[in-house]
Amino acid sequence: MRDLPGSITHALRNLLALVVVSAAAVLLTWLQHDEIIRSWAKGNSSAQEILTSGGLAALRESAIVPKFVPLAIVSFVVFLVLVVVLGAFLVDGHGWSRLVLTGTSIFGLLVSFIGLTHGLPPAFVIVSALFFVLCLSLVLLLWRKDTSTYLRVH
Repeated sequence: MRDLPGSITHALRNLLALVVVSAAAVLLTWLQHDEIIRSWAKGNSSAQEILTSGGLAALRESAIVPKFVPLAIVSFVVFLVLVVVLGAFLVDGHGWSRLVLTGTSIFGLLVSFIGLTHGLPPAFVIVSALFFVLCLSLVLLLWRKDTSTYLRVH
């Protein structure tokens, strides 16, 4: 195995932490499904009508409610595969992987910002804050001088 600079090693650990936090978000989506539906319904007048007339059970069964749990699972699997593939290319010294990981991190910053600002349950605010910090630190690690040197040499 190659002798990796500290920034690459830390970036890989950071990617692992992002996967763990993402898995926690999926678990929370399943455990707090009703809270997510209530939070989502606040901004939807049709959902509010169903909630008022039939309660949470009626809203839960309604076709207008997004399938939050399956969406979270599919998103997690796609993210996991992306991280594994891009992490492998980063270790192998492909500079383009840094660009794609940076773009992915910027997207993660935007998604986590939405999670911080849209009235989600408190556990999701914590997960969003962790994800935000991890994405930001990943970008910083990817653009350190020792990362650039490693990618230039390999």
